[in-house]
Amino acid sequence: MRFIRLSVLFAVLSTPTLAHSATVAETLGDASIAHDSPTGTWTIAAGGAVVTIEADSSHDFRIVSLTSPSRQLWIRNGGPGTSITVNGSTPLFGARAGGFQSETVETSNDGHVLRLDVSMIMRSHGLRVTRHIAATSGSPTFETWTTFEARDPVTLANVNAFQFTLPAGTVHWLNGLQGDAADITHDSAFTLRQQDVAAGAPLLLGAQGRSSEQTVPWFAIDGAQDEFYAGLMWSGAWSLSIERSNANLSASFGLPSMTTTLSRDAALDGPHAFFGVAAGRLPDASAALRSYIVNGIRSGRGFSPLVTYNTWFAYGTAITEDSMRLEMDGAAALGAELFVIDAGWYEGAGAENAFDYDSGLGSWQVDAARFPDGLASLTAYAHSLGMKFGIWVEPERVNLSTVGDDGVDESWLVTHDGDYGSDHAALLCLAGAAARQWLVDRVSALVAAVQPDYLKWDNNMWVNCDRGGHGHASTDGNFAQVTGLYQVLDTLRARYPNLTIENVSGGGNRLDFGMLRYTDVAWMDDRTTPSVHVRHNLEGLAAAFPPAYLLSFVTDHVAEPLHDAPDLALYVRSRMAGALGLCFRTADLSAEDGGDLGKEIEIYKNVRATLSVASGALLTPQAAATDGPDWDVLQAASPDGDAIVVYAYQGDDATDTFNVRLADLQPDATYSVRSVDLGLIGTATGADLMTAGVDVVQSSNTAAHILVVVAQQ
Repeated sequence: MRFIRLSVLFAVLSTPTLAHSATVAETLGDASIAHDSPTGTWTIAAGGAVVTIEADSSHDFRIVSLTSPSRQLWIRNGGPGTSITVNGSTPLFGARAGGFQSETVETSNDGHVLRLDVSMIMRSHGLRVTRHIAATSGSPTFETWTTFEARDPVTLANVNAFQFTLPAGTVHWLNGLQGDAADITHDSAFTLRQQDVAAGAPLLLGAQGRSSEQTVPWFAIDGAQDEFYAGLMWSGAWSLSIERSNANLSASFGLPSMTTTLSRDAALDGPHAFFGVAAGRLPDASAALRSYIVNGIRSGRGFSPLVTYNTWFAYGTAITEDSMRLEMDGAAALGAELFVIDAGWYEGAGAENAFDYDSGLGSWQVDAARFPDGLASLTAYAHSLGMKFGIWVEPERVNLSTVGDDGVDESWLVTHDGDYGSDHAALLCLAGAAARQWLVDRVSALVAAVQPDYLKWDNNMWVNCDRGGHGHASTDGNFAQVTGLYQVLDTLRARYPNLTIENVSGGGNRLDFGMLRYTDVAWMDDRTTPSVHVRHNLEGLAAAFPPAYLLSFVTDHVAEPLHDAPDLALYVRSRMAGALGLCFRTADLSAEDGGDLGKEIEIYKNVRATLSVASGALLTPQAAATDGPDWDVLQAASPDGDAIVVYAYQGDDATDTFNVRLADLQPDATYSVRSVDLGLIGTATGADLMTAGVDVVQSSNTAAHILVVVAQQ
């Protein structure tokens, strides 16, 4: 990483939005960092938005302003923008009167993001504090976090990601999984919500365990011409408070109350957060965020959703080498591109019943009785059929029967008030280096032996550790666990850069932007039927996450059978707005069933090029099992607006025609509009498609319609 200090001579910046004396430190596409020496200010610009801060020895550290691409001022005289409690006191962050002394301001450019690092010393506490702000080309989004380094042990509390005062507007947020599971129904899962916050009635959101158990760590605020949006890149406990004061909202995003001790000569990062402001409405914010997710959070790694076959709902743990080879044949014939063996491949699995995956968990030994040739032979067989191969792991948790001997040391296990949280399983406390190394070694050995293309990384249990001897105290076990998990994933991602990793946590209990950095696809919900529920999840989560990241499965369910299905296209197309999964026994399909499924899979592959780079825009109210809209419509659009896929689903038989008005097209461009079932419907300008719209008409064949809209050259 290249660093440039204040003393370096910068080239003169020739942009009218900055003072004439400003000089360029870094550029990357439309992103830049510039310094105005006379005023002591730095500007970080990207995607048309600009953040200005004061940072030099003659000023307190301060956020001066945040200006939107439409030149609206979202933050004015924003103060330090964050806070921290050090050894029991809470000085104004970055203030000289609070003991902060400016040290250095450094910039860097790694080819994906530009970064400004403002370092300050608190000599009274022997603490160096560095506030970071990062940006990337093409997105009006800024990532920020704080690094702490101690000369002597220091106690930190109230670790905050950001505190901003913003113009008041309607606040949008997303419910989390909320306990929804394969056998438990909570239709509130991943519901997109909104509220006008009233004075004296703050909006308080957060999590005590995993990030998205109750609420996804993301929100947005409507402005007159713009949309402000923000998210916490954190997979554990967090807290968000939004309070109304006159015409403003005060937003504080960070960790819940806890205390942690930073040891001598150590460094610690607080949680990363991002904030941004896009011209337009929520769909425009979703598009801007997607660009930052790919280029900023994921360092240029895009999304490649594969047609994924998974064994779990069809087989549970009752899997053998022979049955998997036969199933691979069937999946490949349908058009599957990835075959994933779920839980059950290891010794001890299935001891209680066909869906008992706890028994044997942590042994890491392939069951030789059921897989005599090992799993590597299945990798090779999948490849011979033109498919990739993946396996399920749950590395953070072990069955207690595997503890000891050559396995996990009992002293590494998480407890709370002396309890594992289960009578048969426990979590590894990843605060400890020995536990982290054991986990990395086991995963690495498995990858070396099996050579999979894909790991399904599961997490089905959570306990906030308060056990002594792990390097954390009674209140910061959650923080230490998540920090340790990221260290593990950092190591594995560097070691296996081409390995695709799926994020699943009992469904979507850990659906957040921290896991998005390391994982490539996320299973939303163990309850993957009925179709309207799957669409509900996709349509809500697409406000924050790229649709291609969101995985669900077509299953052979009693309510939606695949044999002689009344509307097979609806079942499959309800999953096509995200990563398409398959989970059923192909041998149970008739030739006609298989042929129909194959046609739907081919449709998915034909629209996937757009989906892979698209952001989502919900054009109707969100689908719902009861009291849903007559039609629910989700648009997936490429960044340039040249290619759009429209997913329209009829929920009410009585409403036989629905007018769909598309969003964010090029007004003067001419677009062709095609139905995947009927072919070319016609052509129209972008302006007409956004104002007059296109009528979707009830079909006698399916309640699911897919339109492909492409700009003509």
